Amino acid sequence: MPDSIRPTDSDSEEELTHLPPEYRAAVRRLRAQVNRAATALNRLRAENERLRHRIQELEQRPALQPDTTALVLDEDPETLRDRISTFIDAIDTYLENGTVPPEVSSATDASA
Repeated sequence: MPDSIRPTDSDSEEELTHLPPEYRAAVRRLRAQVNRAATALNRLRAENERLRHRIQELEQRPALQPDTTALVLDEDPETLRDRISTFIDAIDTYLENGTVPPEVSSATDASA
């Protein structure tokens, strides 16, 4: 609520003298609720403005191109493919026999 129309405490008491006493407390409560709502509204407007500026900033940044590589491998692809195949074979063997072949055990130890 703008300060130019916000009543002061003394103004609000004088303003309510025309009301029956039983209504004055209710009017005071309603005014307090309106003031809280106005404060919340002003806070939300300020936040919306801040977010609007943030969106504009983000929209000006270049977007990540879909063909850009998002994963970088430290190993040679063929070496990685061989290691993955070894793990797949070990899983298959484990599912069939319940044991892990010794060559896979040493491969997993070396990768750790």
